[in-house]
Amino acid sequence: MVNRESEPVHKPVPGNPYAQPAPPAGTPRRLRLALGAGAVALVLIGVGFYAVTQADEDGKGSGSREPVAGQTRQSPDDGPESADPDRDADAKDDGAPAVIDVNAGRKPGEAKAWVAMNDIKLPGKGAQLLDLWHVPKIVAQAEHNEVTGYRTGDGSKAWSVPLPGTVCDTPVNPTPDGKVVVVYTKRKSEGNSQCDQLRMIDLKTGEKGWHKELVDGGFWDDTSMTHVSITGSTVMVDQSATMRAYRISDGKRLFTTEREKKGGCSLDGVAGGSRLIQVESCQPGSPSTHGRLKRLDPRTGDVEWSHRTKKGWSIQKVYSVDPVVVAVRNRDEMDKWAVVAVDDKGNQRSWISADKGPHEFEMCAGAGDSGEGVQNCPGAAVSEDTLYLASEPKDGILGANKLVAFDLRTGKSKWAGSAEGGRQITPVTVAGGDRPGVITYARAQHGKNGQTVRFRPSGGKPDVLLRHTSSAQSMESGMFAGNTLYADGRFFVTPTRLDGKAHGGKGEEGSARMLSFAR
Repeated sequence: MVNRESEPVHKPVPGNPYAQPAPPAGTPRRLRLALGAGAVALVLIGVGFYAVTQADEDGKGSGSREPVAGQTRQSPDDGPESADPDRDADAKDDGAPAVIDVNAGRKPGEAKAWVAMNDIKLPGKGAQLLDLWHVPKIVAQAEHNEVTGYRTGDGSKAWSVPLPGTVCDTPVNPTPDGKVVVVYTKRKSEGNSQCDQLRMIDLKTGEKGWHKELVDGGFWDDTSMTHVSITGSTVMVDQSATMRAYRISDGKRLFTTEREKKGGCSLDGVAGGSRLIQVESCQPGSPSTHGRLKRLDPRTGDVEWSHRTKKGWSIQKVYSVDPVVVAVRNRDEMDKWAVVAVDDKGNQRSWISADKGPHEFEMCAGAGDSGEGVQNCPGAAVSEDTLYLASEPKDGILGANKLVAFDLRTGKSKWAGSAEGGRQITPVTVAGGDRPGVITYARAQHGKNGQTVRFRPSGGKPDVLLRHTSSAQSMESGMFAGNTLYADGRFFVTPTRLDGKAHGGKGEEGSARMLSFAR
């Protein structure tokens, strides 16, 4: 249901040993997150033990210790574009270069590297590192209560935007002109956190734009589970079962979608990018439970098409919005999941059973879901007609695996490929132009440097684009292939989390938060 504003309208990891199991298929997001919250503490405790063990085996620390995505009533307007709540937290630019020379002892043929060290004081429980963004000459990311931009050439800090509280969620992509909107909390109490603050940031300059405080509208419209996504010049903010869209240039609200009063469908998440896709759960807990996708016009909220899954299947994650490719799970048999491709009219294009065939797969490469957005799901990449999935490793959590290509027109597998030296691999992005294919990360592991490779659309042996620096091997392996990005011939990797002192981490300076490699 869409409530349009009256004024015209002028964006984990294969082998993760601590991934939590997914809640039952068809479970509404509010309940899924409640089920997942209790497992987070266990994840953190387990990871601390794992990292210490690995550090002892290596004889040195890893730098990061966790492996860790009609008309309706007029709802209360979001708080006014308030006086800047973080006006005293001005953007900083210390221009500090990377403090560790990871090129010392670099061997012939190896890529040049830089490392950015964490300089943010972390709480005892540590902090999550969120989506990676790239704009010309800048790579940026949010961590704890700050958004930081680094110069891609040398890793020096270009700017930082401190915020008065922890960042709750970030969009997976910026606007075409390099802007993002992040959501954060001002509350200090961890037990009563409200993710109700929006801040627009220009990634090219680090300049802060408009700020808005969200209104908590109750159970189906609360701010304890707020996510953001961007399509074109619109940012979508979903609060529980309600989604509001804002114009990024000035923060003006454009339209609202709410839970259906009849029909039993409610919002599960919103995916952005070149298209706006809304994910819904319908009739959860009943024999008729199913999932529904809607493609919306990002300027008006008009529904362009909708797609209903098979009965008994729910939509878990969105691998791609163009073409639309989603992961679905069976309500009754939790080990059964599949990938569904949808065409431009909302019809099923193909169905790929992920639990059948010669290769085994885990959804999101086993990264689990602790409440991230529907687009946070590693282990897959999508081109116009091909889905690339990383298979499960056969020999332990750090064993070798394969990249398997599926034809989205037929749902059949086309080929499977592996990296040299038995390295574990995960797809990063699809490349076009005169060198098409899928850019893939071959993870750094004990005694093996990481690599950035490219599988051609026809498969075969991958081309090695970058042989990562030997001296960064231990630091890189400790990041567990958490967040990855490939842009302009340069590869970036960060952990998904840095430990605080309560979990054996350094709590502030001294931990590696980002590595980059290039020729």
